[in-house]
Amino acid sequence: MDKRETYSKRLQGVRRYMREHNLDGAMFTSMENIRYYCGFTGSLGYLMVSGDKVALVTDKRYTTQAQMQTVDVDVIECAANRLQLVADTVHSLGITRMVMESCMTLEEYFPLKEKLGKVELTFEQEYFLEERMVKDEQEIACTRQAIACAEAGFDKLLPRLKIGMTEKDLADELHYLVSKEGAEALSFGTIVGSGYRGALAHAFPTDKVIENGDMVVVDFGVAKNGYCSDMTRTLLFGDVSPEHMRIFNLVQESQDKAIAAIGPGVLAREVEDAHRAVFLRENLDDYALRGLGHGIGLQIHECPRIVIGNPTVLKPGMIFTVEPGLYFPGDCGVRTEDDVLVTETGVENLSSTPHEIHVG
Repeated sequence: MDKRETYSKRLQGVRRYMREHNLDGAMFTSMENIRYYCGFTGSLGYLMVSGDKVALVTDKRYTTQAQMQTVDVDVIECAANRLQLVADTVHSLGITRMVMESCMTLEEYFPLKEKLGKVELTFEQEYFLEERMVKDEQEIACTRQAIACAEAGFDKLLPRLKIGMTEKDLADELHYLVSKEGAEALSFGTIVGSGYRGALAHAFPTDKVIENGDMVVVDFGVAKNGYCSDMTRTLLFGDVSPEHMRIFNLVQESQDKAIAAIGPGVLAREVEDAHRAVFLRENLDDYALRGLGHGIGLQIHECPRIVIGNPTVLKPGMIFTVEPGLYFPGDCGVRTEDDVLVTETGVENLSSTPHEIHVG
């Protein structure tokens, strides 16, 4: 599918929403949705969609870039008063009833609303997030590249690991190595929690020294071609105790059960239930989080949400994380995380890094 076909197909979903809600326009201000619907990757833009036209307002830094990245989009360069130009563009497109994302700051919204005058506004977020749930072939390929980049950097990290290094040493080495592998950026702030700090689900790297017997949770991801990867491994440093290994193995069992449950037509909650059954069996559910995973794509957290009670039906093309964990405050934490793709016949695990990795 070429660029014109890709964005034309995606815009059909926007216009379908407009028709179903008796609207004649839509406006996007999040960079992820602007990129998704027209291909522009700059840091400032206002994308407006009418029944038959698309316009993008951006500033002079991005005019040439926007013209190169988009097709069938009227690129309009703004100067000082960009909100007035946005309002004028809405009016020129003949838009009278418009849906907006609910992410614009109040500082921009109120002045823009005044300039829009009689244009009726409504807000929607979830529909457009759900439109991005099922990835096309190009998006799947980009995600594979992001995962490959992260795993290649992580693989090169392993021989450099040793007892006595700090959490920050580990993170700094990892960041350098994934950059060398071609990462555009990190998907989010890298998590490193060693020993008792592993019980902090979002532990940031510190100068804490990694000791013999520590389990070390490493959670990171990279962006490639705009698409995110996300992986977690709990590394086993030195002489890990039998009880900690039992916890490690239970978390791995729970992930295996969850992945085995994935397939088209399955409900998200059924995958969550499959993993949680392991923790309930061992009376350890109080030490688990309330969700199993999340979609990844242009953002690190997208739909579908693999959480308790979610009735979302899994479809081929959905990509999400499967990341069970157990967290014991003051003692240890374990999490393992793979990125999976729902296929026509089941599931493909896109992650290939081994789960049980011993250091020292």
